[in-house]
Amino acid sequence: MKSTLPKRKVHIATFGCQMNEYDSDKMLEILNQENYQYTDEAGEADLILLNTCSVRNKAEQKVYSLLGRLRKLKQANPRLKIGVGGCVAQQEGQQILARERSVDLVFGTDNLFELPELLAEVDQGERIARTNRVAPRQKVRNFIPEEVSLSKGANLKAHLAITKGCNNFCSFCIVPVTRGLEVSREPENILQEARNLVAQGVREICLLGQNVNSYKADGVDFVELLRRMDKIEKLQRIRFTSPHPKDFREELAEGFAELPSLCEQLHLPLQSGSDRVLRRMRRWYTLEKYLEKVALYRRYVPQGTLSTDMIVGFPGETEEDFEQTLQAIQTVHYDQIFAFKYSPRPDTPAAAYSGQLPEKVKVERLRRLLELQEPIVKAKTKALIGSLQEVLVEGPYLKDPSRLNGRSRGCHSVVIANCDAEPGELVPVQITGAKTYLLEAEPLSK
Repeated sequence: MKSTLPKRKVHIATFGCQMNEYDSDKMLEILNQENYQYTDEAGEADLILLNTCSVRNKAEQKVYSLLGRLRKLKQANPRLKIGVGGCVAQQEGQQILARERSVDLVFGTDNLFELPELLAEVDQGERIARTNRVAPRQKVRNFIPEEVSLSKGANLKAHLAITKGCNNFCSFCIVPVTRGLEVSREPENILQEARNLVAQGVREICLLGQNVNSYKADGVDFVELLRRMDKIEKLQRIRFTSPHPKDFREELAEGFAELPSLCEQLHLPLQSGSDRVLRRMRRWYTLEKYLEKVALYRRYVPQGTLSTDMIVGFPGETEEDFEQTLQAIQTVHYDQIFAFKYSPRPDTPAAAYSGQLPEKVKVERLRRLLELQEPIVKAKTKALIGSLQEVLVEGPYLKDPSRLNGRSRGCHSVVIANCDAEPGELVPVQITGAKTYLLEAEPLSK
């Protein structure tokens, strides 16, 4: 029976990775069942939730900066409730309540499905911090409850978490602290959510996990899960992120060539081109081994795109180490690099390492890396002019609504002229122009 009470409004501010975006979607699904509706305007909201990220210090600072600004809204509307979830909440817990009096609720990464009960306590005047782990040692667990179904209008593309947490314990990474040890969902639990998404109109699903390709549950590994996903009717595209190089094997490379819905796009984090730095990072592969993985992927998918993550200014990184990273970039020729300055995180070994580098060194090395990468990207996109691509149409191009916007299988952003296709259609096109991160195209004649 539907509530006859007027709907309350919720605003969710999401920081960080795709997993946080996915979690925010789940928060909204839960709250929709509790008579909330979403608003883009924080000033209109009865409830404001911050879904936070602590992978880098800058993201954490943004959270506290926003909380400071929200103080004025709370003063103007004392009935406004403010909650903090995600990785900063898991990391800081009760300290957030002590530091920011405007916050009513803090909930950890395992506690978002308790939101209805927690909010009921907040409505009674309580200030709550709930960050306890749920079954922390359980390797297989359906951490997305089956009763949580899609309750908002689905987009053409969606995220779907298949694992959470991580067992790798890289020396710079706080994820095992904030997300816990790795847990995989049962395959049928995942497939049911995927079928539900497709029934709502989703045509592309990106599988998520902190180490997504280490998935294993009930005798089903990651490649077998991809095979089962590929059989879902009307699911046109599958992507995944982020894999770990140690778990990238030939069977997965074969999957790119054999599974029609698996897009020819791979994100394979390197982090550093220096074997010495990789050891200090606890990455447990060498540059040589990594390059073998790249060669394996390109043998099966010669035209596939490849992106990576890089960290510059890691403690003890010498100029020679950094030059090895630049050489690796020149060797691989990535389509895209997500590069970051090293940021010390609490409760990580690297934060206590000797040889912490000055900020100006980090800034300069990041500049040099991006300066090296830019002409590589320009050359690779220019080389696509004249090629034939398949584009999933997403809608009108915001800067020129007479053209359509979409993504190629390689995840390039493509703008199509002279095309009347509807969102969700797959359109074969020829690339007619290229900018650094944008391709221009015309549809092929029917």
